Amino acid sequence: MLSGLTTATIALPQNMAYALILGINPIYGFYASIFSMLTASIFNLSAYIIVGPTNMMAVALFSSLSNFQGENYLQVIFLTTFLIGLFQFLLVSFNLSELIKYVSHPVVVALSHGAAVLILFSQIENLTGVSVSGSNVITKGWQFIQHISQLNYLNLGVGILTLILIYTIPLIKKSLPEYLLTVVIMSLLTALTGINGSIPLVGEIPRKLIDFNLINFDWNLIGQLYTKAFSIALLGLIQTMAVLQSLALKTGEEPNYDREFRSQGITNMVIPFFSGFAVSSSFAKTFANLSAGAKHRASQFFCALSIIIFILFFRHLLAYIPVSVLAGLIIAAAIGILDFKEVIKNLKTTKGDALTFGTTFIATIVLPNIDQAIYFGVMVSLVVVLQISKKADIEMLYYDKKDDDQGYHLHHVNHDDADKSEILAQQARVIDLKGVVHFSAADDLKNQLEEFFEPNTDFIIRFRNVSRIDITIIGVLEEFIDKVQSSGGEVMLTGVSERILKMFRKIGLADKVGEDNIYLPESEYFAATHKALDFSHKGFGEEENSKDDK
Repeated sequence: MLSGLTTATIALPQNMAYALILGINPIYGFYASIFSMLTASIFNLSAYIIVGPTNMMAVALFSSLSNFQGENYLQVIFLTTFLIGLFQFLLVSFNLSELIKYVSHPVVVALSHGAAVLILFSQIENLTGVSVSGSNVITKGWQFIQHISQLNYLNLGVGILTLILIYTIPLIKKSLPEYLLTVVIMSLLTALTGINGSIPLVGEIPRKLIDFNLINFDWNLIGQLYTKAFSIALLGLIQTMAVLQSLALKTGEEPNYDREFRSQGITNMVIPFFSGFAVSSSFAKTFANLSAGAKHRASQFFCALSIIIFILFFRHLLAYIPVSVLAGLIIAAAIGILDFKEVIKNLKTTKGDALTFGTTFIATIVLPNIDQAIYFGVMVSLVVVLQISKKADIEMLYYDKKDDDQGYHLHHVNHDDADKSEILAQQARVIDLKGVVHFSAADDLKNQLEEFFEPNTDFIIRFRNVSRIDITIIGVLEEFIDKVQSSGGEVMLTGVSERILKMFRKIGLADKVGEDNIYLPESEYFAATHKALDFSHKGFGEEENSKDDK
Protein backbone atom coordinates (compact mmCIF):
# COMPACT_ATOMS: atom_id res chain seq x y z
CA MET A 1 0.00 0.00 0.00
CA LEU A 2 2.80 2.39 0.93
CA SER A 3 4.82 1.74 -2.24
CA GLY A 4 1.66 2.14 -4.35
CA LEU A 5 0.86 5.48 -2.68
CA THR A 6 4.44 6.68 -3.12
CA THR A 7 4.47 5.75 -6.81
CA ALA A 8 1.14 7.53 -7.31
CA THR A 9 2.75 10.84 -6.29
CA ILE A 10 4.97 10.50 -9.37
CA ALA A 11 2.34 8.98 -11.65
CA LEU A 12 -0.27 11.70 -11.01
CA PRO A 13 1.55 14.73 -12.43
CA GLN A 14 3.47 12.74 -15.06
CA ASN A 15 0.39 11.13 -16.57
CA MET A 16 -1.35 14.49 -16.83
CA ALA A 17 1.74 15.79 -18.63
CA TYR A 18 1.87 12.86 -21.05
CA ALA A 19 -1.74 13.52 -22.05
CA LEU A 20 -0.63 17.08 -22.75
CA ILE A 21 2.00 15.75 -25.22
CA LEU A 22 -0.87 14.18 -27.17
CA GLY A 23 -2.77 17.44 -27.06
CA ILE A 24 -5.75 16.02 -25.15
CA ASN A 25 -7.37 16.73 -21.76
CA PRO A 26 -5.20 15.57 -18.79
CA ILE A 27 -8.10 13.40 -17.54
CA TYR A 28 -7.20 10.90 -20.29
CA GLY A 29 -3.80 10.50 -18.68
CA PHE A 30 -5.60 9.46 -15.49
CA TYR A 31 -7.85 7.06 -17.38
CA ALA A 32 -4.83 5.48 -19.07
CA SER A 33 -2.90 5.06 -15.80
CA ILE A 34 -5.79 3.82 -13.65
CA PHE A 35 -7.12 1.14 -15.99
CA SER A 36 -3.70 0.03 -17.22
CA MET A 37 -2.52 -0.50 -13.63
CA LEU A 38 -5.70 -2.33 -12.64
CA THR A 39 -5.41 -4.66 -15.67
CA ALA A 40 -1.66 -5.20 -15.40
CA SER A 41 -1.89 -5.99 -11.66
CA ILE A 42 -3.90 -9.07 -12.71
CA PHE A 43 -1.81 -10.24 -15.69
CA ASN A 44 1.71 -9.06 -14.81
CA LEU A 45 4.19 -11.37 -13.09
CA SER A 46 6.91 -8.98 -11.92
CA ALA A 47 6.62 -7.76 -8.34
CA TYR A 48 7.93 -4.30 -9.27
CA ILE A 49 6.77 -3.33 -12.78
CA ILE A 50 4.47 -0.32 -13.04
CA VAL A 51 2.81 0.28 -16.40
CA GLY A 52 1.22 3.47 -17.62
CA PRO A 53 1.69 6.34 -20.05
CA THR A 54 5.35 7.02 -20.84
CA ASN A 55 7.08 9.86 -22.63
CA MET A 56 8.30 7.51 -25.41
CA MET A 57 4.85 6.05 -26.08
CA ALA A 58 3.16 9.46 -25.88
CA VAL A 59 5.54 11.09 -28.34
CA ALA A 60 5.33 8.05 -30.65
CA LEU A 61 1.53 8.30 -30.68
CA PHE A 62 1.55 12.06 -31.18
CA SER A 63 4.15 11.87 -33.96
CA SER A 64 2.37 9.05 -35.78
CA LEU A 65 -1.15 10.50 -35.45
CA SER A 66 -0.43 14.20 -35.99
CA ASN A 67 -2.14 14.05 -39.40
CA PHE A 68 -5.37 12.77 -37.80
CA GLN A 69 -5.91 15.68 -35.41
CA GLY A 70 -9.44 16.97 -35.63
CA GLU A 71 -12.95 16.03 -34.61
CA ASN A 72 -12.29 12.27 -34.40
CA TYR A 73 -8.77 12.53 -32.96
CA LEU A 74 -9.66 10.75 -29.71
CA GLN A 75 -11.30 7.88 -31.55
CA VAL A 76 -8.17 7.50 -33.71
CA ILE A 77 -6.03 7.37 -30.55
CA PHE A 78 -8.26 4.70 -28.98
CA LEU A 79 -8.36 2.57 -32.15
CA THR A 80 -4.56 2.82 -32.53
CA THR A 81 -4.10 1.81 -28.89
CA PHE A 82 -6.27 -1.28 -29.40
CA LEU A 83 -4.28 -2.23 -32.52
CA ILE A 84 -1.01 -1.77 -30.59
CA GLY A 85 -2.26 -4.18 -27.92
CA LEU A 86 -3.50 -6.65 -30.54
CA PHE A 87 -0.12 -6.69 -32.31
CA GLN A 88 1.71 -7.14 -29.01
CA PHE A 89 -0.54 -10.03 -28.02
CA LEU A 90 -0.19 -11.72 -31.44
CA LEU A 91 3.60 -11.30 -31.47
CA VAL A 92 3.84 -13.20 -28.19
CA SER A 93 1.20 -15.79 -29.13
CA PHE A 94 3.08 -16.71 -32.32
CA ASN A 95 6.52 -16.54 -30.67
CA LEU A 96 7.44 -13.56 -32.82
CA SER A 97 8.26 -11.29 -29.87
CA GLU A 98 11.83 -12.60 -30.24
CA LEU A 99 12.04 -10.17 -33.16
CA ILE A 100 12.64 -7.27 -30.79
CA LYS A 101 15.91 -8.87 -29.68
CA TYR A 102 17.16 -8.20 -33.21
CA VAL A 103 16.63 -4.47 -32.77
CA SER A 104 20.17 -3.36 -31.98
CA HIS A 105 21.10 -1.35 -28.92
CA PRO A 106 22.20 1.72 -30.94
CA VAL A 107 18.71 1.85 -32.50
CA VAL A 108 17.07 1.85 -29.06
CA VAL A 109 19.44 4.54 -27.73
CA ALA A 110 18.98 6.67 -30.85
CA LEU A 111 15.18 6.38 -30.69
CA SER A 112 15.07 7.33 -27.00
CA HIS A 113 17.35 10.35 -27.48
CA GLY A 114 15.54 11.39 -30.64
CA ALA A 115 12.24 11.10 -28.77
CA ALA A 116 13.67 13.30 -26.01
CA VAL A 117 14.41 16.01 -28.59
CA LEU A 118 10.90 15.63 -30.06
CA ILE A 119 9.40 15.95 -26.58
CA LEU A 120 11.36 19.14 -25.93
CA PHE A 121 10.17 20.69 -29.19
CA SER A 122 6.59 19.52 -28.58
CA GLN A 123 6.43 21.78 -25.53
CA ILE A 124 7.68 25.01 -27.12
CA GLU A 125 4.20 26.47 -27.36
CA ASN A 126 3.11 25.37 -23.85
CA LEU A 127 6.33 26.73 -22.32
CA THR A 128 6.78 29.99 -24.24
CA GLY A 129 3.37 30.80 -25.68
CA VAL A 130 4.89 30.96 -29.19
CA SER A 131 2.72 29.22 -31.80
CA VAL A 132 4.67 26.65 -33.81
CA SER A 133 3.71 23.99 -36.30
CA GLY A 134 5.59 21.61 -38.53
CA SER A 135 6.37 17.96 -39.11
CA ASN A 136 9.86 17.90 -37.55
CA VAL A 137 12.21 19.78 -35.23
CA ILE A 138 13.72 21.80 -38.08
CA THR A 139 10.42 23.32 -39.21
CA LYS A 140 9.29 23.84 -35.60
CA GLY A 141 12.58 25.52 -34.70
CA TRP A 142 12.35 27.82 -37.72
CA GLN A 143 8.74 28.74 -36.88
CA PHE A 144 9.76 29.54 -33.30
CA ILE A 145 12.43 31.94 -34.56
CA GLN A 146 9.97 33.57 -36.96
CA HIS A 147 7.30 34.06 -34.23
CA ILE A 148 9.62 34.91 -31.35
CA SER A 149 7.72 38.19 -30.88
CA GLN A 150 4.81 36.15 -29.42
CA LEU A 151 6.98 35.09 -26.46
CA ASN A 152 5.02 35.13 -23.18
CA TYR A 153 7.69 35.95 -20.59
CA LEU A 154 5.37 35.21 -17.68
CA ASN A 155 4.57 31.76 -19.04
CA LEU A 156 8.28 31.10 -19.69
CA GLY A 157 9.20 32.25 -16.19
CA VAL A 158 6.69 29.84 -14.60
CA GLY A 159 8.08 27.00 -16.69
CA ILE A 160 11.70 27.79 -15.78
CA LEU A 161 10.83 28.06 -12.08
CA THR A 162 9.10 24.68 -12.37
CA LEU A 163 12.30 23.13 -13.71
CA ILE A 164 14.37 24.76 -10.95
CA LEU A 165 12.06 23.28 -8.28
CA ILE A 166 12.15 19.80 -9.84
CA TYR A 167 15.95 19.74 -9.60
CA THR A 168 16.18 21.56 -6.25
CA ILE A 169 13.71 19.52 -4.14
CA PRO A 170 15.74 16.25 -4.32
CA LEU A 171 18.79 18.18 -3.05
CA ILE A 172 16.83 18.96 0.12
CA LYS A 173 15.68 15.36 0.62
CA LYS A 174 15.81 12.60 -1.97
CA SER A 175 12.68 10.84 -0.75
CA LEU A 176 10.45 13.88 -1.39
CA PRO A 177 8.03 13.52 -4.36
CA GLU A 178 9.52 16.39 -6.39
CA TYR A 179 7.00 16.25 -9.25
CA LEU A 180 3.93 16.37 -7.01
CA LEU A 181 5.43 19.00 -4.69
CA THR A 182 6.43 21.15 -7.68
CA VAL A 183 2.89 21.04 -9.08
CA VAL A 184 1.39 21.97 -5.68
CA ILE A 185 3.88 24.77 -4.98
CA MET A 186 3.62 26.32 -8.46
CA SER A 187 -0.19 26.10 -8.50
CA LEU A 188 -0.38 27.85 -5.11
CA LEU A 189 2.22 30.42 -6.12
CA THR A 190 0.46 31.38 -9.35
CA ALA A 191 -2.92 31.49 -7.60
CA LEU A 192 -1.73 33.64 -4.66
CA THR A 193 0.13 36.10 -6.89
CA GLY A 194 -2.81 36.35 -9.27
CA ILE A 195 -0.73 35.60 -12.36
CA ASN A 196 -2.81 32.51 -13.14
CA GLY A 197 -5.25 34.88 -14.83
CA SER A 198 -2.58 35.77 -17.38
CA ILE A 199 -1.35 32.29 -18.30
CA PRO A 200 -3.13 29.18 -19.64
CA LEU A 201 -4.43 26.73 -17.01
CA VAL A 202 -5.39 23.06 -17.25
CA GLY A 203 -9.03 23.98 -16.69
CA GLU A 204 -12.00 21.95 -15.55
CA ILE A 205 -11.43 18.20 -15.26
CA PRO A 206 -14.52 16.11 -16.22
CA ARG A 207 -16.41 14.55 -13.32
CA LYS A 208 -16.57 11.06 -14.79
CA LEU A 209 -14.20 8.59 -13.15
CA ILE A 210 -15.12 5.90 -15.67
CA ASP A 211 -15.60 6.98 -19.26
CA PHE A 212 -16.64 3.82 -21.10
CA ASN A 213 -15.95 4.09 -24.80
CA LEU A 214 -17.04 1.92 -27.74
CA ILE A 215 -14.23 1.79 -30.28
CA ASN A 216 -15.20 2.47 -33.86
CA PHE A 217 -13.57 -0.35 -35.87
CA ASP A 218 -13.52 1.46 -39.19
CA TRP A 219 -11.70 -0.82 -41.69
CA ASN A 220 -10.67 2.11 -43.85
CA LEU A 221 -9.11 3.80 -40.82
CA ILE A 222 -7.48 0.55 -39.70
CA GLY A 223 -5.84 0.36 -43.13
CA GLN A 224 -4.25 3.75 -42.48
CA LEU A 225 -3.18 2.98 -38.92
CA TYR A 226 -1.94 -0.61 -38.77
CA THR A 227 1.68 0.05 -39.83
CA LYS A 228 1.93 2.88 -37.30
CA ALA A 229 0.40 0.71 -34.60
CA PHE A 230 2.81 -2.15 -35.34
CA SER A 231 5.90 0.07 -35.00
CA ILE A 232 4.63 1.56 -31.71
CA ALA A 233 3.81 -1.98 -30.49
CA LEU A 234 7.46 -2.92 -31.09
CA LEU A 235 8.61 0.25 -29.34
CA GLY A 236 6.46 -0.59 -26.28
CA LEU A 237 7.90 -4.12 -26.08
CA ILE A 238 11.44 -2.78 -26.46
CA GLN A 239 10.86 -0.38 -23.59
CA THR A 240 9.38 -3.14 -21.43
CA MET A 241 12.32 -5.42 -22.22
CA ALA A 242 14.75 -2.67 -21.17
CA VAL A 243 12.88 -2.14 -17.87
CA LEU A 244 12.86 -5.90 -17.14
CA GLN A 245 16.58 -6.19 -17.87
CA SER A 246 17.37 -3.26 -15.58
CA LEU A 247 15.21 -4.77 -12.83
CA ALA A 248 16.97 -8.12 -13.16
CA LEU A 249 20.34 -6.42 -12.55
CA LYS A 250 19.07 -4.68 -9.42
CA THR A 251 16.82 -7.33 -7.87
CA GLY A 252 17.84 -10.67 -9.35
CA GLU A 253 14.24 -11.19 -10.45
CA GLU A 254 14.20 -13.57 -13.42
CA PRO A 255 12.38 -11.78 -16.27
CA ASN A 256 9.47 -13.61 -17.89
CA TYR A 257 9.36 -11.66 -21.14
CA ASP A 258 6.46 -13.55 -22.69
CA ARG A 259 4.26 -13.09 -19.63
CA GLU A 260 5.00 -9.35 -19.38
CA PHE A 261 4.65 -8.80 -23.14
CA ARG A 262 1.32 -10.67 -23.21
CA SER A 263 0.13 -8.65 -20.22
CA GLN A 264 1.03 -5.43 -21.99
CA GLY A 265 -0.85 -6.54 -25.09
CA ILE A 266 -3.99 -7.37 -23.08
CA THR A 267 -3.71 -4.07 -21.18
CA ASN A 268 -3.48 -2.00 -24.37
CA MET A 269 -6.50 -3.84 -25.78
CA VAL A 270 -8.55 -3.18 -22.63
CA ILE A 271 -7.80 0.47 -21.78
CA PRO A 272 -9.15 2.15 -24.95
CA PHE A 273 -12.61 0.90 -23.92
CA PHE A 274 -12.11 3.10 -20.82
CA SER A 275 -10.73 6.10 -22.77
CA GLY A 276 -7.07 5.30 -22.15
CA PHE A 277 -4.20 5.65 -24.62
CA ALA A 278 -1.22 3.34 -25.27
CA VAL A 279 0.96 2.43 -22.29
CA SER A 280 4.18 0.58 -21.58
CA SER A 281 6.36 -0.29 -18.60
CA SER A 282 7.66 2.91 -17.05
CA PHE A 283 11.27 3.30 -15.89
CA ALA A 284 10.54 6.19 -13.52
CA LYS A 285 7.46 4.69 -11.88
CA THR A 286 8.87 1.14 -11.73
CA PHE A 287 12.04 2.19 -9.93
CA ALA A 288 10.09 4.51 -7.65
CA ASN A 289 7.94 1.49 -6.76
CA LEU A 290 11.07 -0.58 -6.12
CA SER A 291 12.69 2.13 -3.98
CA ALA A 292 9.50 2.46 -1.95
CA GLY A 293 9.79 -1.21 -0.93
CA ALA A 294 7.33 -2.98 -3.24
CA LYS A 295 7.19 -6.75 -2.68
CA HIS A 296 4.26 -7.81 -4.86
CA ARG A 297 2.46 -6.69 -8.00
CA ALA A 298 -0.42 -5.64 -5.73
CA SER A 299 1.50 -2.36 -5.25
CA GLN A 300 0.38 -1.49 -8.78
CA PHE A 301 -3.25 -2.00 -7.75
CA PHE A 302 -2.80 0.33 -4.76
CA CYS A 303 -1.11 2.90 -7.01
CA ALA A 304 -4.24 2.95 -9.21
CA LEU A 305 -6.44 3.12 -6.10
CA SER A 306 -4.46 6.12 -4.78
CA ILE A 307 -4.99 7.98 -8.07
CA ILE A 308 -8.74 7.23 -7.95
CA ILE A 309 -8.98 8.60 -4.39
CA PHE A 310 -7.06 11.75 -5.37
CA ILE A 311 -9.38 12.43 -8.32
CA LEU A 312 -12.50 11.87 -6.21
CA PHE A 313 -11.48 14.33 -3.50
CA PHE A 314 -9.15 16.84 -5.21
CA ARG A 315 -10.40 16.95 -8.80
CA HIS A 316 -11.49 20.60 -8.60
CA LEU A 317 -7.94 21.70 -7.60
CA LEU A 318 -6.44 20.31 -10.83
CA ALA A 319 -8.13 23.10 -12.81
CA TYR A 320 -5.69 25.65 -11.31
CA ILE A 321 -2.52 23.94 -12.53
CA PRO A 322 -0.73 26.14 -15.13
CA VAL A 323 -0.09 24.43 -18.47
CA SER A 324 3.50 25.73 -18.38
CA VAL A 325 4.04 23.79 -15.13
CA LEU A 326 3.06 20.53 -16.83
CA ALA A 327 5.30 21.54 -19.74
CA GLY A 328 8.15 21.90 -17.24
CA LEU A 329 7.45 18.37 -15.95
CA ILE A 330 7.54 17.00 -19.50
CA ILE A 331 10.82 18.80 -20.27
CA ALA A 332 12.37 17.45 -17.05
CA ALA A 333 11.29 13.93 -18.03
CA ALA A 334 12.80 14.41 -21.50
CA ILE A 335 16.09 15.67 -20.05
CA GLY A 336 16.09 12.59 -17.81
CA ILE A 337 16.21 10.40 -20.92
CA LEU A 338 19.46 11.97 -22.13
CA ASP A 339 22.59 9.97 -21.30
CA PHE A 340 25.62 11.48 -23.01
CA LYS A 341 27.96 8.74 -21.76
CA GLU A 342 25.77 6.17 -23.51
CA VAL A 343 25.77 8.27 -26.68
CA ILE A 344 29.58 8.50 -26.66
CA LYS A 345 29.85 4.72 -26.14
CA ASN A 346 27.63 4.09 -29.16
CA LEU A 347 29.65 6.51 -31.28
CA LYS A 348 33.06 5.14 -30.26
CA THR A 349 32.54 1.36 -30.04
CA THR A 350 32.44 0.42 -33.74
CA LYS A 351 31.83 2.24 -37.01
CA GLY A 352 28.68 0.14 -37.50
CA ASP A 353 27.27 1.20 -34.11
CA ALA A 354 28.11 4.84 -34.80
CA LEU A 355 26.45 4.70 -38.22
CA THR A 356 23.33 3.00 -36.85
CA PHE A 357 23.02 5.44 -33.95
CA GLY A 358 23.66 8.56 -36.03
CA THR A 359 21.33 7.77 -38.91
CA THR A 360 18.51 6.55 -36.63
CA PHE A 361 18.79 9.65 -34.42
CA ILE A 362 18.66 11.98 -37.43
CA ALA A 363 15.72 10.01 -38.87
CA THR A 364 13.84 10.29 -35.56
CA ILE A 365 14.06 14.08 -35.41
CA VAL A 366 13.70 14.76 -39.16
CA LEU A 367 11.15 12.26 -40.49
CA PRO A 368 7.50 13.26 -40.06
CA ASN A 369 6.55 10.20 -37.96
CA ILE A 370 8.55 8.24 -35.40
CA ASP A 371 7.25 4.93 -36.77
CA GLN A 372 9.19 5.66 -39.95
CA ALA A 373 12.31 6.21 -37.86
CA ILE A 374 11.80 2.86 -36.11
CA TYR A 375 11.62 0.99 -39.41
CA PHE A 376 14.55 3.00 -40.77
CA GLY A 377 16.69 2.17 -37.73
CA VAL A 378 15.94 -1.53 -38.03
CA MET A 379 16.83 -1.45 -41.75
CA VAL A 380 20.15 0.29 -41.06
CA SER A 381 20.94 -2.34 -38.39
CA LEU A 382 20.26 -5.12 -40.88
CA VAL A 383 22.46 -3.48 -43.52
CA VAL A 384 25.31 -3.15 -40.99
CA VAL A 385 24.92 -6.78 -39.92
CA LEU A 386 24.91 -7.95 -43.55
CA GLN A 387 28.05 -5.92 -44.28
CA ILE A 388 29.79 -7.47 -41.26
CA SER A 389 28.63 -10.97 -42.18
CA LYS A 390 30.19 -10.58 -45.67
CA LYS A 391 33.59 -10.93 -44.00
CA ALA A 392 34.63 -14.53 -43.38
CA ASP A 393 35.84 -14.97 -39.80
CA ILE A 394 38.96 -17.02 -40.46
CA GLU A 395 42.62 -17.02 -39.58
CA MET A 396 45.43 -18.22 -41.82
CA LEU A 397 48.36 -19.95 -40.11
CA TYR A 398 51.50 -21.80 -41.13
CA TYR A 399 53.92 -23.91 -39.15
CA ASP A 400 57.60 -24.59 -38.89
CA LYS A 401 59.48 -27.32 -37.07
CA LYS A 402 60.67 -26.66 -33.52
CA ASP A 403 64.40 -26.61 -32.95
CA ASP A 404 64.25 -29.78 -30.85
CA ASP A 405 62.29 -31.59 -33.60
CA GLN A 406 59.64 -32.47 -31.02
CA GLY A 407 56.75 -30.61 -32.59
CA TYR A 408 55.67 -27.55 -34.52
CA HIS A 409 55.27 -23.81 -34.07
CA LEU A 410 52.05 -22.29 -35.48
CA HIS A 411 52.36 -18.73 -36.82
CA HIS A 412 49.60 -16.28 -37.80
CA VAL A 413 49.79 -14.84 -41.27
CA ASN A 414 49.68 -11.05 -41.25
CA HIS A 415 48.69 -10.10 -44.79
CA ASP A 416 49.92 -6.56 -44.32
CA ASP A 417 53.53 -7.15 -43.41
CA ALA A 418 54.25 -10.89 -43.58
CA ASP A 419 57.39 -12.07 -45.36
CA LYS A 420 55.70 -13.99 -48.20
CA SER A 421 58.92 -15.76 -49.16
CA GLU A 422 59.16 -17.22 -45.66
CA ILE A 423 55.57 -18.46 -45.81
CA LEU A 424 56.10 -20.00 -49.24
CA ALA A 425 58.88 -22.12 -47.78
CA GLN A 426 56.43 -23.89 -45.49
CA GLN A 427 54.85 -27.18 -46.48
CA ALA A 428 51.59 -27.22 -44.49
CA ARG A 429 49.19 -24.37 -43.88
CA VAL A 430 46.30 -24.07 -41.45
CA ILE A 431 42.93 -22.45 -42.21
CA ASP A 432 41.08 -21.73 -38.96
CA LEU A 433 37.34 -21.22 -39.55
CA LYS A 434 35.28 -19.60 -36.76
CA GLY A 435 31.71 -18.99 -35.64
CA VAL A 436 28.79 -19.07 -38.04
CA VAL A 437 30.17 -19.26 -41.57
CA HIS A 438 27.33 -18.70 -44.03
CA PHE A 439 26.62 -17.80 -47.65
CA SER A 440 27.09 -14.02 -47.30
CA ALA A 441 30.80 -14.59 -46.56
CA ALA A 442 31.34 -16.95 -49.52
CA ASP A 443 33.05 -14.41 -51.81
CA ASP A 444 35.37 -13.17 -49.07
CA LEU A 445 36.28 -16.74 -48.07
CA LYS A 446 36.98 -17.66 -51.70
CA ASN A 447 39.27 -14.63 -52.14
CA GLN A 448 41.20 -15.38 -48.95
CA LEU A 449 41.66 -19.04 -49.88
CA GLU A 450 42.92 -18.10 -53.34
CA GLU A 451 45.44 -15.70 -51.81
CA PHE A 452 46.62 -18.33 -49.32
CA PHE A 453 46.82 -21.16 -51.85
CA GLU A 454 50.20 -22.65 -52.82
CA PRO A 455 50.69 -25.63 -55.18
CA ASN A 456 52.12 -28.91 -53.90
CA THR A 457 51.23 -27.93 -50.31
CA ASP A 458 49.18 -29.65 -47.60
CA PHE A 459 46.32 -27.68 -46.02
CA ILE A 460 44.65 -28.26 -42.66
CA ILE A 461 41.15 -26.79 -42.27
CA ARG A 462 40.13 -26.39 -38.60
CA PHE A 463 36.44 -26.68 -37.66
CA ARG A 464 36.80 -26.66 -33.88
CA ASN A 465 35.37 -23.12 -33.52
CA VAL A 466 32.68 -23.49 -36.19
CA SER A 467 29.16 -23.41 -34.73
CA ARG A 468 27.35 -23.57 -38.07
CA ILE A 469 28.24 -23.91 -41.74
CA ASP A 470 25.96 -23.90 -44.78
CA ILE A 471 26.00 -25.53 -48.22
CA THR A 472 27.34 -22.41 -50.01
CA ILE A 473 30.46 -22.35 -47.82
CA ILE A 474 30.87 -26.12 -48.21
CA GLY A 475 30.78 -25.58 -51.98
CA VAL A 476 33.63 -23.03 -51.71
CA LEU A 477 35.64 -25.48 -49.58
CA GLU A 478 35.02 -28.31 -52.04
CA GLU A 479 36.37 -26.19 -54.90
CA PHE A 480 39.43 -25.37 -52.81
CA ILE A 481 39.96 -29.04 -51.87
CA ASP A 482 39.79 -30.04 -55.55
CA LYS A 483 42.32 -27.34 -56.38
CA VAL A 484 44.72 -28.47 -53.63
CA GLN A 485 44.45 -32.13 -54.53
CA SER A 486 44.92 -31.50 -58.28
CA SER A 487 48.06 -29.49 -57.53
CA GLY A 488 49.69 -32.32 -55.58
CA GLY A 489 48.65 -31.35 -52.07
CA GLU A 490 46.43 -32.98 -49.49
CA VAL A 491 43.66 -31.59 -47.24
CA MET A 492 42.99 -32.61 -43.64
CA LEU A 493 39.98 -31.53 -41.59
CA THR A 494 40.50 -31.16 -37.83
CA GLY A 495 38.27 -30.41 -34.86
CA VAL A 496 35.28 -31.77 -36.79
CA SER A 497 32.33 -32.35 -34.45
CA GLU A 498 30.14 -35.43 -34.75
CA ARG A 499 27.29 -33.27 -36.10
CA ILE A 500 29.41 -31.69 -38.83
CA LEU A 501 31.07 -35.05 -39.63
CA LYS A 502 27.65 -36.62 -40.13
CA MET A 503 26.79 -33.83 -42.58
CA PHE A 504 30.12 -34.24 -44.42
CA ARG A 505 29.42 -37.95 -44.85
CA LYS A 506 25.94 -37.29 -46.23
CA ILE A 507 27.14 -34.86 -48.91
CA GLY A 508 30.27 -36.84 -49.85
CA LEU A 509 32.87 -34.40 -48.50
CA ALA A 510 34.24 -37.06 -46.14
CA ASP A 511 34.94 -39.34 -49.08
CA LYS A 512 36.58 -36.50 -51.00
CA VAL A 513 39.24 -35.83 -48.34
CA GLY A 514 39.29 -39.39 -46.97
CA GLU A 515 38.02 -40.53 -43.56
CA ASP A 516 41.63 -40.94 -42.36
CA ASN A 517 42.21 -37.24 -42.96
CA ILE A 518 39.37 -36.16 -40.64
CA TYR A 519 40.16 -35.58 -36.96
CA LEU A 520 37.63 -35.15 -34.17
CA PRO A 521 38.10 -32.41 -31.52
CA GLU A 522 40.39 -33.12 -28.58
CA SER A 523 40.48 -31.57 -25.12
CA GLU A 524 43.79 -29.80 -25.70
CA TYR A 525 43.56 -26.75 -27.92
CA PHE A 526 45.16 -27.34 -31.37
CA ALA A 527 45.77 -31.01 -30.42
CA ALA A 528 43.94 -32.36 -33.48
CA THR A 529 45.78 -29.88 -35.69
CA HIS A 530 49.16 -30.98 -34.32
CA LYS A 531 48.15 -34.60 -34.87
CA ALA A 532 47.30 -33.76 -38.48
CA LEU A 533 50.70 -32.10 -38.84
CA ASP A 534 52.41 -35.20 -37.48
CA PHE A 535 50.73 -37.29 -40.13
CA SER A 536 51.08 -34.81 -42.97
CA HIS A 537 52.35 -36.75 -45.97
CA LYS A 538 54.73 -34.07 -47.11
CA GLY A 539 55.55 -32.17 -43.94
CA PHE A 540 59.23 -31.25 -44.19
CA GLY A 541 60.00 -34.34 -46.20
CA GLU A 542 58.75 -36.80 -43.59
CA GLU A 543 57.88 -40.27 -44.75
CA GLU A 544 54.17 -41.14 -44.90
CA ASN A 545 53.03 -42.64 -41.62
CA SER A 546 51.02 -45.81 -41.65
CA LYS A 547 47.33 -45.44 -40.91
CA ASP A 548 47.62 -48.20 -38.31
CA ASP A 549 49.94 -45.96 -36.23
CA LYS A 550 47.17 -43.37 -36.14
